[in-house]
Amino acid sequence: MKIIGILGNYGTGDNEPMPEVCLMADSSLLKDGKPFFVPDFAPRFVAYPTVVAHVCRLGKNIARKFAPRYYDQLTVGLAVEAEGVAGALGHAFDGAAILGDFVELGELSSTGDDGGLAYEVAIDGQPRFSGSTALLGRGIDELIEYVSRYMTLKIGDYIYLSRPSQGMPLAIDTHITATLAGREVLKMKVK
Repeated sequence: MKIIGILGNYGTGDNEPMPEVCLMADSSLLKDGKPFFVPDFAPRFVAYPTVVAHVCRLGKNIARKFAPRYYDQLTVGLAVEAEGVAGALGHAFDGAAILGDFVELGELSSTGDDGGLAYEVAIDGQPRFSGSTALLGRGIDELIEYVSRYMTLKIGDYIYLSRPSQGMPLAIDTHITATLAGREVLKMKVK
């Protein structure tokens, strides 16, 4: 199982270069509503909300027109970065890839005025981020085509589809919720 993070790719146009790809350790995954325990190795931790795709099929060099066959569920995730920590240690540490509950593609429908899937994140009940898959610079199918040129996608891999330029600082004793297309998919605490 791989956790593939796409940096940038939010609010950018098609004429932008392909976004940077980073890999995270399987121990980076934090799911099932488990709390995020703020580590002590950095002064500040920032979460970047994104939609996450679940890979459901083995594939390499996948053509864009066949890419929809390779993912079956979506959720909202948070990619956490330790500020002041360079390289992979700053974004691939234990618990840095927070994952909501997945929703089958057939159960999702566009909710935004832009035709995309709307997603939102709130901290202590206060909305902190609103986004849409329509604002992805490169769509899911194009990203699968791109990433699969370099590495084999396997069943159970996760692709964090973007990283917005603005993150949300994480603070101890806060409660985070997230929705995708109006459905609550994430509910967790920061400790």
